[in-house]
Amino acid sequence: MLKKRMGRRTAARSAVAILASVGLFRGAAIAAQDPASLIATAKQASGGEAWDRIGELHERGALRASGLSGHYEKWIDLRGEREASRYDFGPSTGAEGWDGRRKWSVDSSGDVRSETSSQSVAGAVQDAYRDTFGFFFARRKASLSYAGARTADGRAYDAVKVSPAGAEAFELWLDRKTHLISREVQIGGDQPQTFVFSDWRRVSGALLPFRTVARTDGNPKFDQLSQVASIAASTASAPAGSFAPPREKADPAEWPAGSSSVTVPFQLINNHIYVRASIDGKPPADVIFDTGATDILERGHARTLGVAVEGALPIGGIGGAVASYGLAKVRSVSIGGVTLADQVFGAIDLEPILRVEDADFQGLVGYEFAKRAVLTIDYADRTLTFTKPDAFAPPSDRAPIPFTFREHAPIISAEVDGISGQFELDTGARTGLMIMGPFAKEHQLAAKYRAGDPMTISYGVGGPSRARLARIGTLTMGGTTLKSPVAGFATGTSGDAASAHVAGNIGGDILKRFTVILDYPHQRLWLEPNALAAAFEPADRSGLWLSRAADGNIAVGDVANGSAAGLSGIRPGDEIVAVNGKPAADLRLDGLRRAFEGPAGSAFAITMKRGAETREVQLRLASWIGRADPAAPDASARAAPALAPRKNVQ
Repeated sequence: MLKKRMGRRTAARSAVAILASVGLFRGAAIAAQDPASLIATAKQASGGEAWDRIGELHERGALRASGLSGHYEKWIDLRGEREASRYDFGPSTGAEGWDGRRKWSVDSSGDVRSETSSQSVAGAVQDAYRDTFGFFFARRKASLSYAGARTADGRAYDAVKVSPAGAEAFELWLDRKTHLISREVQIGGDQPQTFVFSDWRRVSGALLPFRTVARTDGNPKFDQLSQVASIAASTASAPAGSFAPPREKADPAEWPAGSSSVTVPFQLINNHIYVRASIDGKPPADVIFDTGATDILERGHARTLGVAVEGALPIGGIGGAVASYGLAKVRSVSIGGVTLADQVFGAIDLEPILRVEDADFQGLVGYEFAKRAVLTIDYADRTLTFTKPDAFAPPSDRAPIPFTFREHAPIISAEVDGISGQFELDTGARTGLMIMGPFAKEHQLAAKYRAGDPMTISYGVGGPSRARLARIGTLTMGGTTLKSPVAGFATGTSGDAASAHVAGNIGGDILKRFTVILDYPHQRLWLEPNALAAAFEPADRSGLWLSRAADGNIAVGDVANGSAAGLSGIRPGDEIVAVNGKPAADLRLDGLRRAFEGPAGSAFAITMKRGAETREVQLRLASWIGRADPAAPDASARAAPALAPRKNVQ
């Protein structure tokens, strides 16, 4: 839910997304509608046979975006279909590449990460195809189709849809006057961009653009400019090993003297892990520990901590909206005495999320700690344990589950009622199981389980995300099968919800049924069931999406069709003033949400405010999530949880 997905979803990747667009796009279009002829004309207009003589391009240039600036250097192997780049951008530095098999990246701390998940590979294949001008060479496999006429900025284009083997499709826009490929439009992925090319110059007979503007979400606010300073072309192919990932630099965490393992307590609020962290030596305060997120500071807390923030770059998530983030350099961040030095944080306005959480926190940490230690999350005991990798003893009674990386998040194989897919393990998601739109559509899951109408079920940096809820039969991960979990079938058409390569997201409401052991250095994990694994998973029976209102009341953001709240007359935009006579301002939202998971038939007296009108309604809990939501085995004996006072939130 709170995943930091920047540019391509991290501070380093945002800069590298700029590099991926760097000025190496090229020519063409005629009025004919045969795509192969259009591209052949583009090749001829931009150098013709000169392209066949080029083996490698070496490019240097400058980057600029939203108040940040920097430099890059890039190597492109046209014959081997490989690439590598390095950059400095504001306070961040890094590198990335594709060696024909692995996508890899290096962040500001020198951490080297290889990504082999299907989505990461598909993205890298598309980038390499575009950057090595695959469409100019018949040996590069791709299907072509004419996508129609296009206009922009007063110019006319013919669009060719290109679908490289193993990658998502994109469009080439071919200028009808110049016959040059003047735009590229990504039509898939979680944050598609449009690239606009200009300032064409000759390099070894080939015509190349020296200026590229990358636009995200159609918003000029997020425009990223790359300006080429020099391009050198070689007829030789790059040497073997030129595009392999570099050796990782030693960047160990600082541990308390004599300790090889550190355990700290955490609170579980809205299925999120809240742990105390010290930033720049300041007194410890709450952060959300999200194993797939890189470091994030809430902008208000950044100001309080005296941390300078630069830039405003695009960031998205499962909700599909695009927000902005800046970059900040932090001297140190420490949890329980485990300390990381000189970290680059993203800085984001998290005010809407703070209202949904109804709990204050400085930001998010996770991946940087998990990468440097073996992490044990004991949800039952509410503890996090960090262990030095060389001191870790793997469990002897349970086989490890291998995982790959999709950027910073672990991807595992799991099964939904016997249907296998690749699922992201996400401690930053409050939901249990979210199934992405393409996977659900391919297997007709929403219809199979008679899922309910769309409803807001989470909120992250990409805004609210909606899904249709139902109970499925089983979810199997490793050797453990959970029965009758609640699944959300994502309805979004952009962002992570529309991912074609990730089947779903497994979040905190599922993970809290285990002790989760994550060994990032060796890309393996263990799931040890706790007492909740065999228990019935409760589900919301109110149909309400709630957040804290500015006046302290509880704001109703969404109401599920046919739900208890909908039948009682509650509408989006209403405010809850009191519940069972207790002022809403004094109630914890996470406690109220748990209470609304109580047995069907449980009644709540709700005092509502709509404009200047205040009235009383009775909310009687009932299932609304689609396929019959059975009562818990002990429902007759189980009472609705007591409403927790808000003063208990730290």
